[in-house]
Amino acid sequence: MSETLVFDPPEQKAPADGVGMNRRVQMACVWTGPIMIIGWVAAFVVLARFIPPPSPEKSPADVVDMYREHTGAIQLGLVITLFASALLVPFAAVISAQMRRIEGPRSVMAWTQLVSAGLLSLEFIIPLMIWQTAAYRVDSNSAEIIRMLNDMGWLMFVGVISSAVVEFGSIGVAILADERDSDVFPRWAGYFNLWVAVLIIPAGVVPFFKDGPFAWNGAFAFFLPLVVFAAWIVVMTVLLRRAIDTEAQQQTA
Repeated sequence: MSETLVFDPPEQKAPADGVGMNRRVQMACVWTGPIMIIGWVAAFVVLARFIPPPSPEKSPADVVDMYREHTGAIQLGLVITLFASALLVPFAAVISAQMRRIEGPRSVMAWTQLVSAGLLSLEFIIPLMIWQTAAYRVDSNSAEIIRMLNDMGWLMFVGVISSAVVEFGSIGVAILADERDSDVFPRWAGYFNLWVAVLIIPAGVVPFFKDGPFAWNGAFAFFLPLVVFAAWIVVMTVLLRRAIDTEAQQQTA
């Protein structure tokens, strides 16, 4: 009887070209975060002049004057900001890709983070189009309607924070739930994301205030979450770059 020989195929490394392509795609997605911030500063701050935000106590006539004096700049700034806001999605996608290295195939927190980021992007985009509507017919609509649209935009833009809380919270939970000595994100990044989620919560109370630090132009409701979100983009950009480089090295080792 002839003996059948069985050969186990040698363990193969990931093709270098595939690893390089994956790394480049992920790195490109990482940079969409800083590009989003730059686009926001250039368009929302410089062109549209929406920061600092107008006071909730502005009269209808004052709100109309604000839109009428800078109609073209506001419209252009909001269009650019619209595109910049969509860049949050690829940035969140690469976060989820790295979170899957922590969670494995059943990546509940990674999916939660990605879906929440998609909702957050929409929660930026919808107020932008509401303000566009105010600017579009600023000369024909009544001052009360223009102020109402302005109010709607700011209340949604600042006050809808539930998706952001879930997004940052899911990242924090995924990192802290990992009991291994993970090489994806350091443990302090989990606490950092949880603190980011906590520090943006004051923005959720803007419907109850028309002045003071908890109004939509206030220190706690607007400027604190703004600074925290910008810091989150910077910190996650640095951490993601390190995680992607580590992953590429492991795949080619």
